[in-house]
Amino acid sequence: MRALIVLTLLAAGTPALAALTAEERTAFRAELRAYLLDHPEVIREALEGAEARRMARHAASDLDLIAAHADELFHAPDDWTGGNPNGDVTLVSFIDYRAEGAARALTAALETAAKDGRLRLVVKDAPDPGNPEALRAARFAQAVLRLAGPDAYGAAQAGLFAAKGPLDRAALDRIAGALGLDPATVAVRMDAPDIATKLAETRALAEALDLGASPAQVLDRTLVRGDVPAVALSRMVEAMRRKK
Repeated sequence: MRALIVLTLLAAGTPALAALTAEERTAFRAELRAYLLDHPEVIREALEGAEARRMARHAASDLDLIAAHADELFHAPDDWTGGNPNGDVTLVSFIDYRAEGAARALTAALETAAKDGRLRLVVKDAPDPGNPEALRAARFAQAVLRLAGPDAYGAAQAGLFAAKGPLDRAALDRIAGALGLDPATVAVRMDAPDIATKLAETRALAEALDLGASPAQVLDRTLVRGDVPAVALSRMVEAMRRKK
């Protein structure tokens, strides 16, 4: 009987509840509370349903955002690309050299691309604009990419992540020297307007996609926020393939 009363009134909606007297509303609240205490699975099912709907809304929103920025996201001509250039799935990694977890995220992306064989990888330098060291490191990496090519860029990234202490001019000079580059030439290239423009465009893209803090990645039609291990990333790539 209790369940019948509760479910009948809930099904009837707001008008039926509003028609109750004060005493009837008090009684109904008591019946509802007692029913939920007797059947906690109802609350759990309601919460699970709400979470599923929330995730579905987020997924649809992510699809719209990615579609709106597809060209600059997947096909910017001055981005570093690796893996299979004709891959059937593309992973785009947004990297901040001073962000916790960024080194692990990039390593996971590189490992996944190497093992997968069909994954195309794009790396975008996306430093926190409020962190001078992060900005300096990103400008350095971009300068190396333009001066010495993709292999040197990868080595520069490794050097930046491995560096102990602040990424100041002395630290960057040491990394440049280890790469066989003239530190003064790299320093001049770092300050070129095209690099500043590139980093500003990447930051604007990350904000438009609502990626949040680095590390963050885009796997074809899905936004992947945070530090994801290589094993999990590989599974996500395979799941994405099955959807195609």
